[in-house]
Amino acid sequence: MKRQRFGTLSGIFVVALVLLTAVFYTGDVAAAAGEVNLMTWGGDFIPRAIISEFEQETGIKVNYKEVTSNEDMQSLLEANPGQYDLAVVTDYMVDILRQTDMLEVLDKDQLPNYANINPVYHGAYYDPTDDYSIPYAVSISLLLVNPAGVEALGANPITSYHDLWQKELVNNVVIVDWSVEVLGVVLKSLGYDYNETDPAKVAEAREKLFAFKPNIMRFETNTPEDSLVNGEAVAGFMYSNQAVKGVQARPDLAPVFPTEGVPIFIDSWVMSKEAPNKEGAYQFLNFIMRPEIAARIADLTKFTSPNKAAEEYLPEDFKNNPMLNLADEVLENASFYIGVEKVLDEYEHIYLEFKLR
Repeated sequence: MKRQRFGTLSGIFVVALVLLTAVFYTGDVAAAAGEVNLMTWGGDFIPRAIISEFEQETGIKVNYKEVTSNEDMQSLLEANPGQYDLAVVTDYMVDILRQTDMLEVLDKDQLPNYANINPVYHGAYYDPTDDYSIPYAVSISLLLVNPAGVEALGANPITSYHDLWQKELVNNVVIVDWSVEVLGVVLKSLGYDYNETDPAKVAEAREKLFAFKPNIMRFETNTPEDSLVNGEAVAGFMYSNQAVKGVQARPDLAPVFPTEGVPIFIDSWVMSKEAPNKEGAYQFLNFIMRPEIAARIADLTKFTSPNKAAEEYLPEDFKNNPMLNLADEVLENASFYIGVEKVLDEYEHIYLEFKLR
């Protein structure tokens, strides 16, 4: 809401206006007790039905800003820390924002439902003291494959990232559109770690990345599963919730957990240090962490829930899905993208050169 300029007013009206303004404004941003401003990924990442239920129960309006990257959320928060109450960012961005002193230390006394979070997610690298974040959604990236389509092309069965380079798969692979993840696939196929900084290993990955180009038919972050569902591709690297939706739409598709391992993501709630409505933000966080609400969110979004108390409310098909109820051997072979800020510029440069070829 922007301030308006007014002409000459009576003294009484001016006083009233000043008092009214003091109630509704903090700095340049509306801080009405009845509103919470949050930002995160687009689509139904935070289901609108859940938001509407919260609004109806509490009378607090939720303003949802859709953002396309963690870096965009970082920029918005740094530019206007008093504009946003809450954000959901990926683990590595929690670490960055925590270290740059952008985040509020959460008052657990106002978050009784925090006790529902599975202790396995406590003390993670990005928030070792659990002071700044609350896990919201857990996911991995994996391969989704059309086994019959792969066989029809004369390619060997796909069990690893390395298999994506088979010449028979030309123009038949879809992949998410982010430099860190695409380079991650290449590095893992070479037996290296994510976010490698060794110049020789990065140079080797660069050459192998360029050799991958003929096989990629589409770069797509939002709906890569569609390319397999409609038969345009026979293999894709995507997020687990997308792979789940792909199998639901086309049951002959199969998830593949690459032998080299998978990346894992924990998207978490954080509160701006200058949040204009912290009281409302705490109410929203408590609502989100109710077991039955967390279970509904997981089922709607197809993300693994970090809410231990929600498990009893999850439908059986969710519990039995290996892409959502991750096996121990998958988790043991999973790793975070740690230190993204250290490699992002170089990886972006390589990736841009790759896409322009």
